Amino acid sequence: MRLIVDYSESRAKKDAHNREKGLARLKAKISSGKPTKTSLNDRGYNKFLELKGEIQVALDAARIELDKQWDGLKRYLTNSTCPPPEVIGSYRQLWKIERAFRISKTDLRIRPIYHRKRNRIEAHICIAFTAYTIF
Repeated sequence: MRLIVDYSESRAKKDAHNREKGLARLKAKISSGKPTKTSLNDRGYNKFLELKGEIQVALDAARIELDKQWDGLKRYLTNSTCPPPEVIGSYRQLWKIERAFRISKTDLRIRPIYHRKRNRIEAHICIAFTAYTIF
């Protein structure tokens, strides 16, 4: 397995914007007194919260600064031997494949697909397509 890391200025701006938006929501929750230690998890922007005692919740400025270091970085984990620019280019085109798959699922009315393995997904689509052509 290889890890390929790419930096994008536009992604850095998006990451910073999303973090500021999430932090604004957290600050609003904190000021209203809604969050409690038991109602929080470590996902999303809640990771920036510092839990003090049983009830007191505050933002952890050190964690926020650490997170800023990662703005603009995108990781690609692959077992491909292709050069890094080719791997990054392929992943950037992945949304087109996902969009086409979503459209074909809608047109063939084969939703929902709960399968994870490739052969099961292909079999499900094959059965749905065959039924679609017969009727």
